[in-house]
Amino acid sequence: MIRLGLMISLVCFVLTVVFSTIGWLNTPDGATVPTQVNFSGQPTTYGSKMEAFLYLPFILAGITFLLSLAPSIDPRGKNVRRSRPLYLVAWVIGMVTITGAQGLTSWLALGGELDARLFAQGLAIFIAAIMLVLGLVIARARPNFFAGIRTPWTLSSDLSWDKTHRMASRVYLVLGVLGLISAFVLPPQNVTIGLIALLLVSTLGLIIYSFIIWKNDPARETLNPDDAD
Repeated sequence: MIRLGLMISLVCFVLTVVFSTIGWLNTPDGATVPTQVNFSGQPTTYGSKMEAFLYLPFILAGITFLLSLAPSIDPRGKNVRRSRPLYLVAWVIGMVTITGAQGLTSWLALGGELDARLFAQGLAIFIAAIMLVLGLVIARARPNFFAGIRTPWTLSSDLSWDKTHRMASRVYLVLGVLGLISAFVLPPQNVTIGLIALLLVSTLGLIIYSFIIWKNDPARETLNPDDAD
């Protein structure tokens, strides 16, 4: 699992460095570069060359280092390995997102422009696809401190963990499918905003759900025996 993750990170790191190098060499010293865009691809925040071309490669390397150590430092390391599908999917999503962000930053620094509708549609499809893929694998996650819906209640009740992740699988699958369909028939910017809003609401709902299941689990872990009464 770790070897495959490191291979994915290596490919993404090389691409990110290539994008950064191209952007750095073609940006004058002292120039400001777009570092953030809105849902239509229009720049909203500008930064220095260092912010635009050095931060993301270091962030990618740091996240890779942490992910590679997780099974060894997690008290439930065996469960991290048993959660391999979710762990690798999350790893890939993180690496691809950072690489794409660096590519976009370098493109804008070189004077490239984005078609507002195509960018918004691509972003909506990307978010919906992430939710769909997560929905396919999240139910198979086992209790651990790095991958999954980690609330105080899922981490202290295996029943809460299992039921919460099965519910999350259903929710994310539905949102992913609806998001993919909507991205082609509705204004894509609205779809993106709607997906993010639904994701936040559903996450809050899953947190509450995890507490309810924990509260009704006689085998839940508590700080002291009196808490179980």
